[in-house]
Amino acid sequence: MQAEILKAIQTISNPFLDYFFIAVTMLGNSGFYFIFIPIFYWCVDKRFGLKLGLILISSIYVNTVLKETTKIARPIGYPGIRSIFTQSAGGYSFPSGHAQGSTTLWGTLMVHYQKKWLWYVGTAIVLLVSYSRMYLGVHWPMDIAGGILIAILIIILSELIDSIIKESTFNISLSFKVILSILIPALFILIFPHKDIYEYMGLISGTLIGYFIDKEKFDFTVHAPLQKQILKLLIGIIVFFAFKEGLKFVLPSGNIFNAIRYAICGLWLSLGAPYIFNLFKLNDKTIKASSRS
Repeated sequence: MQAEILKAIQTISNPFLDYFFIAVTMLGNSGFYFIFIPIFYWCVDKRFGLKLGLILISSIYVNTVLKETTKIARPIGYPGIRSIFTQSAGGYSFPSGHAQGSTTLWGTLMVHYQKKWLWYVGTAIVLLVSYSRMYLGVHWPMDIAGGILIAILIIILSELIDSIIKESTFNISLSFKVILSILIPALFILIFPHKDIYEYMGLISGTLIGYFIDKEKFDFTVHAPLQKQILKLLIGIIVFFAFKEGLKFVLPSGNIFNAIRYAICGLWLSLGAPYIFNLFKLNDKTIKASSRS
């Protein structure tokens, strides 16, 4: 049944649609998220940018665990199904990481902002990305449905947890926050020590450490004129990818060092870049007077 659905989808195909859906499917790649989330963190809403990143990485964690547990093969190579752009299809099939990731990202945005136009845009992108995975012949329909459903459940749970955190009155010291930012991601690595988990938990750890230090010492704000916002993004994203790729040639290979590499990227995102933005006055508020008194 699933194979027949894919074959029916692929009856309408041509070179233009091939390129179009390859472009669409890129909206569900990690590279897109590495650009999209810093826009919120540096230029729109720092706390929500952090929340968005944490929810997305949590979704990726669940996706990785389910893929490695179910070990369902992709439709690549199935008789009568054409599979293209297979370099976007690493690992097992269920659930679809692209469908789950795009639903998590845009669903979180829709719930947060409650704008009608955003619901239209977000829904359209999720459906297009999901459809692209079947058009390209790299996922079964079951993978798409599963990814979307899991993402919705993650969003609901995340909103519940976030509301509890907002209402909590615990006053935790900076040093304890830093320790927790190391121990909790490390625990998730121990629970499921997959190579991708090392990277994403390292990213979470570095980002959280930087966020808590910045909040305590500098309190970076996102406000700035448009020209400075563009400059912030150019500097921040270029250096982020320079760390992400350049550190491969500096650090030894292995999962632990990949976690360290991504932790450094996270520190840049939440502490290094904001400090540079403050230093060069690329945002409207610099170091808090109260923290220097």
